[in-house]
Amino acid sequence: MVWQRREDQEELELHHLSPWAAQSSGSGGRRVEEPEDPLRTAFQRDRDRIIHSTAFRRLQHKTQVVAAYEGDHYRTRMTHSLEVSQMARGVARSLRLNGDLAEAVALGHDIGHPPFGHAGEKTLDELMADHGGFRHNTQGLRIVDYLEDRNGDGHGLNLVLALRRSLLKGKIPDGFPISSDLPGGPAPLEAHVVDMCDQIAYVCHDLDDGLRAKMFTVERACELSLWKEAGQAAGSSKPSRVISEMVALLIRDLVIASDFSLNAEDSPRICHGEHVASLSKQALAFLSERFYHSEMVRSAMLQGSERIVALFDHLVAHPDEMPATVRNRVPQDGIERAVCDYVSGMTDRFLFRHHVTTAG
Repeated sequence: MVWQRREDQEELELHHLSPWAAQSSGSGGRRVEEPEDPLRTAFQRDRDRIIHSTAFRRLQHKTQVVAAYEGDHYRTRMTHSLEVSQMARGVARSLRLNGDLAEAVALGHDIGHPPFGHAGEKTLDELMADHGGFRHNTQGLRIVDYLEDRNGDGHGLNLVLALRRSLLKGKIPDGFPISSDLPGGPAPLEAHVVDMCDQIAYVCHDLDDGLRAKMFTVERACELSLWKEAGQAAGSSKPSRVISEMVALLIRDLVIASDFSLNAEDSPRICHGEHVASLSKQALAFLSERFYHSEMVRSAMLQGSERIVALFDHLVAHPDEMPATVRNRVPQDGIERAVCDYVSGMTDRFLFRHHVTTAG
């Protein structure tokens, strides 16, 4: 029986992927050297490590937009991450980029999110204003580099450099503790693919969840140009068909519009065309007004934020109520950062249970 070795897959990447693609054989290495896997490439191995991590499992009970306890059919951080992963792998394959890396980045891109989504993120950033701040992207890197300590050696999941760079996007808060051995340099194009697929996922699927939550009617959604064009292409007015076609429309445009000309003066761009970008922008504005800032969402997020503040303050004053693994990090990280790590890792429902216990 002939089986495909890791080296065979790396050879296929060298010959079949775009010159702009990240290569598994050039992943940048790990902080702690490990023997190579005989079957899986470095990116495939890291994808599996993220899937099997505690932080990834917790995404199942973390809010996307509608609070996780509001119903079983709304998207959570986990289902959103899986949807982004599926899209990113398909787009990467169409652009001849590395689908394994895109999939791994997508699965890990939200693992640093605290309970109650962006409201929880803003609250923790305010609580940590004098202690290095908080941001979910940098927290995601902190998780894979340090907190998810699978071997007890202080190096977390020991992921390869290309993936670690991909998770660290956006501004790093002043004083935020990230690994000092992470060299600078641009993230691979696969990380930009994930960013764009992340936006496609929440534009389309937040419309779906908004309809399910009755934040707006189908008639109001039909006023969106993106909805109209997708409905015409689908030949149907059924919301599920329209939203499915909307995803396909945005993905096709992303593949077609992305500029990979080797003769271009600038680096390749992962982007939508001007027309589709404007459709997406209009849909986001609609969601912001009618869903993200709705009374239902705002009320749940405010309640979650208040509980984060109460629990954070309580644990800073009573660190003995935290697990020993968290307390052991206090001498190195400080009490505020240790509490922040602990609270940000909680699911929505665990935060509520813990709050009730401490308030009892």
